[in-house]
Amino acid sequence: MKNSVYAAVAVIGLAGGAYAQGALEQLGAGNSKAALSGFGAPPVSAPVHEKSRVQRQPQAPKEWTVLVYLNGKNDLEVAGLYNLNKMELAGSNAELNIVAEAGRMNGQDNDVDFDGNWTGSRRYYVTQDADEEKVKSKVIQSFRKVDMGDWRHLADFAKWGMKNYPARHYALMIWNHGSGWITTKGGRANKGISYDHETKNHISTPELGAAMKEIGKVDILAYDACLMQMAEVLYEVKDYADYVVGSEETVPGTGFPYETLLPAFTGSKNSGELAVEIVRAYDDFYSAKGKKVTLSAVRVSALGDFMTAFNAWTDALIASDKKPQIKSKAYSAGAYAYKDNKDLYDFARLAAEADPEGPVAETSRALMETLNGKLVISNAAYKDVSGRDEASHGLAIYLPTSGYNEKYDQLAWARDTRWDDFLKELKGVSAPGMEQLNGCVDPGPGASLQQLMDYIDCLASALGTSKP
Repeated sequence: MKNSVYAAVAVIGLAGGAYAQGALEQLGAGNSKAALSGFGAPPVSAPVHEKSRVQRQPQAPKEWTVLVYLNGKNDLEVAGLYNLNKMELAGSNAELNIVAEAGRMNGQDNDVDFDGNWTGSRRYYVTQDADEEKVKSKVIQSFRKVDMGDWRHLADFAKWGMKNYPARHYALMIWNHGSGWITTKGGRANKGISYDHETKNHISTPELGAAMKEIGKVDILAYDACLMQMAEVLYEVKDYADYVVGSEETVPGTGFPYETLLPAFTGSKNSGELAVEIVRAYDDFYSAKGKKVTLSAVRVSALGDFMTAFNAWTDALIASDKKPQIKSKAYSAGAYAYKDNKDLYDFARLAAEADPEGPVAETSRALMETLNGKLVISNAAYKDVSGRDEASHGLAIYLPTSGYNEKYDQLAWARDTRWDDFLKELKGVSAPGMEQLNGCVDPGPGASLQQLMDYIDCLASALGTSKP
């Protein structure tokens, strides 16, 4: 009987639904084990360098180098080992370099002692191996102390990989917990990715942009992490990738199916086809399991047309005298683990219904046309067991139905668009037929279970109590 990686992943990755970083923040680190029993899979300063174990000359360029930044310095340690072993099932070849940096620590929730129980981080050149219980790829470089929540270390890894394993095309995959645009860093809230539980640090959205600027442009940027496919995050990295792959919803702890995804990089596919292939492999893997998942691929070259349509739509929303009706529609838009993350296409569709003969409807249709097939070139979305999620179209946006997080103003998206102005105006609007109590809006008859739970949460918070 296997007793290591598979046994542990069976507990946190293969049984049950996704578990978001947002849930960790709400429950607290001390309760994450209890939470895992209910939710199933977890959703995923300058560094101190050691000498490279292998001194080598850069090889001749291959067609692709895939760089995976695998931060397991948190409660996802075993999932990281699982995914690294899955990468070895594919392995590098004559056309493809697979390079990964994996981090580990001791003393965190879901701590495991597999594969020698080493700590710090290791950079691997991933080679083919069928043993899924032990990582056998060569360690090229290692770090005793490392902060994988530091954007500079992410940039250092990618630049190191691109220098030592050159290729005509590059894909960068960032693996860990993700939370869209929000963060808790320094009391600010710019969400982020790559949570290091040892250093208590993570990469905020502006820092992600800084890392990508330092790295330079890649063909594909993919997030094997929760909630990252948001307009605000996309805008931050728009100059540094041709295609961006990510999820509007949480991602199961088992993450991307690397054993089927990576072999697609061998052959004659172009970058766009490979971005679509990542979505297809993910779709095939999780739709068969009946899990609630989303994943989409975005063509960044279409962002200019999208921004033109989006800005015209935002102006129409701000000028509209139908804001109460539009706000009531916002409650019904497709939402995710963070209830203020709404599907942009779905909200545009609903906003058009609130003003069917006016400029909101006209600009909504133009925005939806740009989103569907031009910006979002591939989209997979499933509900738990019940099949396709028709409300999810590949790109989420911050759309709170009560309140407004002032830290949103710090984002480049808020600086360069009027979306924050619309949200601030919407904050003071009362939706028709929805009474307020202690600042909490009753979603009214016909509300979904999630809307009712959000209302109960709001009331509990306003009254200084909590649900049992």
